[in-house]
Amino acid sequence: MPRMTLAEAQAMYKLWTDAEIALATGQSYSIAGRSLTRVDMSTVLERKKYYGRMCNELESGRRRTKVRSITPFDL
Repeated sequence: MPRMTLAEAQAMYKLWTDAEIALATGQSYSIAGRSLTRVDMSTVLERKKYYGRMCNELESGRRRTKVRSITPFDL
């Protein structure tokens, strides 16, 4: 995944926070015969949590890395 800047992560976190607020007012609505159904709350909370972690990592200057090791052995 390409590295994200702190400003981008904060913008995405705000976007998902706004989505959470909008979702709290109603899942779907209709205007002039057209309807809109919003994404479910679990998806919004998952993405908000992801971008919150990303903001914390970028602010602290640390990134989580996956460490994998291989131990060779003879059969």
